[in-house]
Amino acid sequence: MFSLKEKLGAEGKSLCVYAWTDQVTYALTKVASGKIDSTGKFDFSFKTDKTFFAYLKIDFNQVPLYIEPGKIYNLDISCPDCKSPDDKTNPYLDPKQLDVIVNGNDSLELNKMIISFNNLYDDFMLKNYVALLKHRNRAKVDSFKTVINKRFAPTDNEYFKNLTRYRLAAIEQFAQLNSSVGLFKKYIWDQPVLYDNTGYMEFFNEFFKNFVTEGSKEITRYDLDTTINYQKSFPAFLDSLGKDSLLRNEVIREVVALKTLGDIYYKPQFSKPAILDMFKYVEENSKFPQHRQIAESYLKLFTKLAPGTVAPDFKLKDFSGSTYSLSEFNKNKYVYLIFWKTWCVPCMDEMNLIEKLKAKYGTKVEFVGISADKEFMKYYYFMQKNKKYDFTNLHWGNDAELLTNYDVKTYPTFVLIGPDGKIVQYPAIAPSKHLDEFLFDLTRSKK
Repeated sequence: MFSLKEKLGAEGKSLCVYAWTDQVTYALTKVASGKIDSTGKFDFSFKTDKTFFAYLKIDFNQVPLYIEPGKIYNLDISCPDCKSPDDKTNPYLDPKQLDVIVNGNDSLELNKMIISFNNLYDDFMLKNYVALLKHRNRAKVDSFKTVINKRFAPTDNEYFKNLTRYRLAAIEQFAQLNSSVGLFKKYIWDQPVLYDNTGYMEFFNEFFKNFVTEGSKEITRYDLDTTINYQKSFPAFLDSLGKDSLLRNEVIREVVALKTLGDIYYKPQFSKPAILDMFKYVEENSKFPQHRQIAESYLKLFTKLAPGTVAPDFKLKDFSGSTYSLSEFNKNKYVYLIFWKTWCVPCMDEMNLIEKLKAKYGTKVEFVGISADKEFMKYYYFMQKNKKYDFTNLHWGNDAELLTNYDVKTYPTFVLIGPDGKIVQYPAIAPSKHLDEFLFDLTRSKK
């Protein structure tokens, strides 16, 4: 069981626990959520059978935390910005990291040990960066390993021991104290793939970064071109990677194959549809459940908001308190969404153009604004003063998941949805960028 108790100053908000679906795509999925009560405390539980790294999120503010099975966590979290009206920062580019204290007297608690190790690690790298990079000083690395082993000798936590082992291995890699083959044999070959361990996966991802496309002497560009663009076959692609002796292990080879396909997806020389089909093949046929999950995450990542995918539904209120949902709009009409904020000048410039578009296409297109202002009353007073915006305008309801679902990373953001509830265009053409002509062609089409 997992319980959280704390005093925050974020009354009425939701606290959500997110975990990575995998540490190749680093896609996040919600594990659990709870409501912060009127006193600023929360208390909820969920089950887990493995240790994993998580983010506790309040809106776009987040707390990193390692969670172990069977543990009860008593946390003190500081969230000074939870009620701040200042929302002019971009939470995607600069998510706020909240301060957290894990209460309790257990000095061997996983989070406390990792924080202590990270402080030692960062201090060592700061002081010895030049010595490691230029002089490859093995003695300093060995000495630091001795310090770490002595400092954390009392622990028998396997997750922590593996995390520190591979983060120390990363220093060897950085300082080039061992050859690639030597590092592979020491830390990867004949070792289990620790899919959930952050230290292991950081090392693994860095080791195989661009390995297939640039690092291997055996795998050629011809191999990639043939198996991806012409044969369009994941088994053929997987076989071609086996030409390199470091990829003879089928588990490692398949992870590296998935990682490579993800890394090259946006490169123009490779077929996107073929790569998506290869992910689909792995999702349906791999005998390794972790690999099926990685393939599924890549498919979601690369097809999210793509034309033809179902638009995420929502239920939001306007300034008068009336509730609207996307499914209600999608009845014989296209829906044109504009995500905006009251302080955003470009948003106002675009919204000023919608009146004419509505007059021309209002019977075929529903224009819907969604204000992402933190405070409802700020949006309310703005709408009261600006009645010229007579198209439907809603407030996001402080639903961070809504903005995540629509990948709203800048303002304004536009989305065009078809009468069938599926994405037509994301990001959609702005009103100032020939939207009129586009809608004219779209709405007169028989299709």
